[in-house]
Amino acid sequence: MQRKTALLIALTLSTVGAKSTSLRSLMNGSGGQMTINSNIFMVTKRTTAGNYLTLGVGNAVTSSGKVGTLNVLAFREYLTPAERDLFNTNVIRVALTCFNLLPERAPAITAWLDRQSQSTFRKVASGFGPMTLIFERDLLESGDFYTGVVLTRSGEPGVSPWKNYCTP
Repeated sequence: MQRKTALLIALTLSTVGAKSTSLRSLMNGSGGQMTINSNIFMVTKRTTAGNYLTLGVGNAVTSSGKVGTLNVLAFREYLTPAERDLFNTNVIRVALTCFNLLPERAPAITAWLDRQSQSTFRKVASGFGPMTLIFERDLLESGDFYTGVVLTRSGEPGVSPWKNYCTP
């Protein structure tokens, strides 16, 4: 009984100070959102060059209803510098907010994304501390290109050290 109580106290303390953010509010855009289903939506954002870029955002939730894996997609083969900046900024935003990644990792992630964006078809993964990013450029069944990143992290969202997390 004492062991069970100690475990419950430890679990409770590990979630104290945890911060939840709605993924849909985090990924808002000047061009609005379109819901595909409860775990996938499209958001249109404006680049610094004034052009619009539509991003697909998909997530897989854990049994506790927290985002455990996240996809960010741009439906283009190659992104212009302004589109790449917007794409990278949004990947960094969700990495910091939804996956509790330290801000010090942002420059390394940006540099890695920029390197991957310069090549043709590919699927490559890299680790950034507790987070793994998978970059992919490929064709959809429709024949349209996409550039995407899958974000995953070790641990349980909302439980130390992954205190800050997102909900759909």
